[in-house]
Amino acid sequence: MIFSFSLIQTVLFSVATFIVLFIPGLVWIVWSYHNGRDWVERIADALGLSISFVAIIGMIFFFFGFQFSCLFIFICYAICLCFLIAAFLKKHVQIRKSDFLLMVGLVIVLAGMIFWRFYQARSLAFPAWVDSVHHVLVVQKILDAKGIPATLSPELPIQFTYHFGFHIITALWSAITNLQPVDSVLWFGQVLNALIALGIYRVAKQNWKDTRIAIFAAFLVAFAFQMPGYYLTWGRYTLITGLLVLLPAIATSIEFVNHNFRWEVFFRLIIFTTGLALIHYMALLFFGLFVGCLVLAKSISLFRQKGDSRKTDAKKIINLCLGSMLGIVFALPWLLRMLDDQISIAAVNITVPNWNDFKNSLQYIWYLLGPTHNYWLFGISFLGLIIAWFQKKDRSLVLWATLMVLLSVPWGLKLGPFRPDHMAIVLFIPASWLLANGLISFVDMIFSRIKKKFSNLIILVAAIPILLWGGWQTQNILNSVTILADQSDRLAMEWIERNVPRDARFFSNTTTWQFNTYRGVDGGYWITPMLNRFSLAMPALYAYGKAEQKEEWIRWISEASTISACDNAFNTLVKSAKLDYIYLRERKGSLQPEALENCKNVVPVYIYEGVFIYQINQSKN
Repeated sequence: MIFSFSLIQTVLFSVATFIVLFIPGLVWIVWSYHNGRDWVERIADALGLSISFVAIIGMIFFFFGFQFSCLFIFICYAICLCFLIAAFLKKHVQIRKSDFLLMVGLVIVLAGMIFWRFYQARSLAFPAWVDSVHHVLVVQKILDAKGIPATLSPELPIQFTYHFGFHIITALWSAITNLQPVDSVLWFGQVLNALIALGIYRVAKQNWKDTRIAIFAAFLVAFAFQMPGYYLTWGRYTLITGLLVLLPAIATSIEFVNHNFRWEVFFRLIIFTTGLALIHYMALLFFGLFVGCLVLAKSISLFRQKGDSRKTDAKKIINLCLGSMLGIVFALPWLLRMLDDQISIAAVNITVPNWNDFKNSLQYIWYLLGPTHNYWLFGISFLGLIIAWFQKKDRSLVLWATLMVLLSVPWGLKLGPFRPDHMAIVLFIPASWLLANGLISFVDMIFSRIKKKFSNLIILVAAIPILLWGGWQTQNILNSVTILADQSDRLAMEWIERNVPRDARFFSNTTTWQFNTYRGVDGGYWITPMLNRFSLAMPALYAYGKAEQKEEWIRWISEASTISACDNAFNTLVKSAKLDYIYLRERKGSLQPEALENCKNVVPVYIYEGVFIYQINQSKN
């Protein structure tokens, strides 16, 4: 689909992406001291700041009852643009020829990474798997409400307490480009995925002060590692957005404790932390774990210091904790609203599973760390972890990486509702740094007596095959099991939009999913988020409904998952759920078209490319 966009559309989408993701943060960056950061690092910070600003403003508007308008959005970005122009006119920021060439190179590289993510998603007509369904619904509700909605009614009458950073920036992008939310989630999501490489570069450069490590780690994440590219097949767009803020937040915390105190860095840390609290709860946990590791590593180093140096570093540690906590405090209005709904699943405990459960969990985590080429990359990264522990450098990142590995094992400390497999799917982050640092440190050590240009050549010769090999392995990264609907379902959606009343209620096939919940199996899953009509294949957020309503939904959905004939059970469900239409896809789900051939109370109204839509005659039930 993306390859069918015209040149004008592509330019519009590119401009909209730059406006939404970079302009607000760039204003902050160009008017503040760079503190030794190169332009790539500063742009990574601008990306995280822009996303955080939008999320924070969204929260403020929600609690004060304000709405976004086209005029307000235009004025905000126009003011930002004026501040950017003023920074250049006043020569507050100057771009040298070398900086300009770096910018051009960065644009080309990022465009290549984005194109690669588009190529990996080339066969999709809908975003894949279960999470994507409610992501599209939330984006649509933000557009409808012109801000963060209090509920997802009428499509899904539940209180909205989900993290919303991805959804609000995607809604903003969708409004500017006039693209449907279902398409915006899919394609804007791939842009965000590609930009994770910026954050990987930012942390590596801040920690090791070596551009080679930063570049290699960024390319590993973009092309070689299975994750985050594989997030496409799960629809993990909220986590992707969280990582875009998490990584510059980690880099900022390292910067904070390694330089003299500056208010700009302190406030940047607060904004990142507040943003994370609104954008992704698990990413906020990852950041909290890193801050804990950083504080521990720096506190240990205090014992080797004396006098003013110890006092200065102690103050840095205290201010780091203060800045992080202030970020949480500013996000408390939303966090308390969220906890009111989800406090029952938040827990810290020690898990000691029986052998069979432990084995099954370990096998699943091992599967997530694959496939084969990824095992090799993680194997090399593990050697890099060993090397990093013996290097005389700041060990906070190494400590965090080790902690993340330990939390990925299905026993011991568990931070509910987050599971060990949640930790495992982000291990590509420390793995990319450790592999890059380990390989480059090893080559530098072996060829230490030879000119650095030669060692750089050796590094290049080693890196290119790894990246090409990884790219070859990840070109077809989608798991076919998670592709629930295709272009045939998309055509059926268009027909429904033109021919079926908005108050229509659909029977759709369902199946059991995780934690005693249910999901759709075909295009019927997209009827509610995309067409705003009721479908028994409800977005997974139905699990947050109130007890009585949720009980009724579960009864309907579970019955739909077992129905395979036009019998009394089917007719009872039709009456109970007040259904008007049936959506079926050949070879998907328990109820198939053959079972309705002699069903007197249903009439086929659409049959095309394996999709069957029937109208139900209630009077004959």
